[in-house]
Amino acid sequence: MNRLVTYLVFIIVATCAVAQVSVTGTVIDREANEPVAGASVIVKGADGKIKKFDSSKADGGFTMSLPTVKGCRLEVSMMRFAKQSIHLDSVAFPLTVYLEPGSIQHKEVAVKADRIREQGDTITYNVGSFAQQQDRSIGDVLKRMPGIDVAKSGKIQYQGEDINKFYIEGSDLLGGKYGIATNGISHDDVGAVEVMENHQPMQVLSGIAFSDKAAINLKLKNKAKATWTFHGDAGGGLSWQPEGVVWDGELFAMAVMPGFQNITTFRTNNTGENLSSSSTDFFADRRQTGLSRYVGVGLPGVPSLSDKRTLFNRSFLVSTNSLWKFGRGEFKANIDYSFNRVTADASNITTYFLDEGNRVITENRRGTDHTHSLSGKFIYELNQKTAFINNTLQTNIDWDDVSLTTTGTIPNTQSAKLPDYYVTNKFKLIKRFNGKLLVTFQSVNEWESLPQTLNLDINGEGFRQHISDHAFYTHESAAYAFNIKGITLSLEGGIKGYLRSMDSQLPDMPAELPGVTENAVNTNYVTVYATPKFEYWVRRVNLALNLPVSYAHYTFDKALADRDEVYFSPSLSFNWKPDNRF
Repeated sequence: MNRLVTYLVFIIVATCAVAQVSVTGTVIDREANEPVAGASVIVKGADGKIKKFDSSKADGGFTMSLPTVKGCRLEVSMMRFAKQSIHLDSVAFPLTVYLEPGSIQHKEVAVKADRIREQGDTITYNVGSFAQQQDRSIGDVLKRMPGIDVAKSGKIQYQGEDINKFYIEGSDLLGGKYGIATNGISHDDVGAVEVMENHQPMQVLSGIAFSDKAAINLKLKNKAKATWTFHGDAGGGLSWQPEGVVWDGELFAMAVMPGFQNITTFRTNNTGENLSSSSTDFFADRRQTGLSRYVGVGLPGVPSLSDKRTLFNRSFLVSTNSLWKFGRGEFKANIDYSFNRVTADASNITTYFLDEGNRVITENRRGTDHTHSLSGKFIYELNQKTAFINNTLQTNIDWDDVSLTTTGTIPNTQSAKLPDYYVTNKFKLIKRFNGKLLVTFQSVNEWESLPQTLNLDINGEGFRQHISDHAFYTHESAAYAFNIKGITLSLEGGIKGYLRSMDSQLPDMPAELPGVTENAVNTNYVTVYATPKFEYWVRRVNLALNLPVSYAHYTFDKALADRDEVYFSPSLSFNWKPDNRF
């Protein structure tokens, strides 16, 4: 009986073995003519259900066994290749399946981003959630984001305070001239806006120096990265009064790549807008040279109406800003040139009621003002947790030519040439030792020349006034600081120097007139100072005590005697900034 059972089992197994079909083959990359490993090989029945599956081996081979292949099909798929489907009813094994480059289409997936997301001190705004159809630039969208205010010039405030940095993909390309980006970058190129609260721009000061200011970072969409993007618009028409052609247009180009960034803009119009304000540096420090113009010729104006309704100008601006990353540092070059021409006309009739009889004065004034401005800023910066190095070389050349012709009762012609030449170099080095000790060296040197010439012609007789004003300022300092459990103690010392000379002449004045027609004035000072400082901060609370003491020596020409002064002006400040939830 046992022997009979054994025979029956053997016969059944042999019958099943004979009925099995071996599905074998090799998967080949047609272009490279090489085996493809890891491809998915599936056998599906006539009902679409999976019967067997396997993966191709290192040699591209696969093997599966099925009772039958009638009505079945073989599907082979692999990332980067188009799917292959083969009906198995009338094929011979082993198969050779050739894959060709292609893509696999996945089902559509809808991803919904949060409108506002908070992580630590960083708040992320989804641009698409705030954008509207009529928006042109990212500045239009920023205005709708809670806590952010954007001025017409492009200047940004967060919770009522000016921001201290404006980044594009984590890089500070524009510095304080970020209004070019605010009013220029298309909101469709920006995916998200990050607001970094309590942002300390210098990594070396992290955990030592408290900052209560925020920074903005634009996160671009993939389509705006690693390529040049361009956009612009233009408009024109005819003006009835004054008669002529009017225009307004702009072109904006941007490239944001891993090691290079550039934003270049060109704008022009004759509709009353002075474009030179578009390149304003919102982070610029006040010039320590302290020069100002003594000469000025004012054009006729209408203070109760806007410039676009009263001024007839021609204005254009070219700005190119580039950033290159070299190893751990970066180099930036910002160059701007702007021009604005304004013409103005006015007619006045003035009646003076006098006892001996009324006097009527008529004036017809026509003036033109040509303003040119060329500026360049070249910066090298290394910003790391252990060291910060920044050297900024900047030059500004401005020249303003104004002419005003008056006809009527007292005809005269006035013209002024008002150039301004300014050069500065600022160097800062901060080194951090053992995570707690800081050593800082800083050097600032500024030079400015402000020549001014006024010409006046009355009834064919000419008069001229010339003022030559020069100033040089230097500030060299060193500081040492260390931090212990939230308490920072520091001592800064240095020297400041200032040299200024001013010469004025009235060479065409009649000799019989009283008074001095030539002047030469020199004003100089040297200051030596030391500033101990105690600072304690924890979370959002900052307490600071300053104890500056200084000695200054002043020298003057003729009018005043030399002076020596000692100053001591301590100050104590307490700062608490609530978070965005309070």
